[in-house]
Amino acid sequence: MMKKPFCDFCIRTRVLCAKCQGLIDSGEYSWLDVDVVDALMKLEKKYNLNDVEYVKAYETDAFIVVVLRGFKKLPKGAQMQLEKDLTAALGKNAKIVEKGSANEIIAQLVSPARLLTISTSWLPDGTSETVVKIPSREIRRLPVRPEKLQEILNRIVGSTIKIDVIKEKEIKI
Repeated sequence: MMKKPFCDFCIRTRVLCAKCQGLIDSGEYSWLDVDVVDALMKLEKKYNLNDVEYVKAYETDAFIVVVLRGFKKLPKGAQMQLEKDLTAALGKNAKIVEKGSANEIIAQLVSPARLLTISTSWLPDGTSETVVKIPSREIRRLPVRPEKLQEILNRIVGSTIKIDVIKEKEIKI
């Protein structure tokens, strides 16, 4: 059975028990998470999501990013089909990523576009900024516009991420 933060009964009925309501009230999860978990539960048998753990969902006006743990263990074809079925179930474009380091999440969300570099700078005030460089010819291969991607990455990773689009003549080999 897929690991999830909410009770099966609460997800199916949309009437939350004290524990599940507490998760939403605390801001740790939202109603979007309930909707996504519900859609995943309906697809659970078809894709054998027994070893998968639900982490969180993030939404922009462009698409929904679902973070799962154990998703990469599924065959590649099943991963792609699950994304399509989840998109249909939610009525909005969905992208599933495996929980991992900031760089792993960035690489998964930028895919199928090619990355030049991911570099992290530590600032004097103790914060960090990650700069993702993408060649300008790869922009059309991004799942969404760079600004939207930057916005959702900042929320998922929890630190400042900046996407730089590099023109071909600026790339030094």
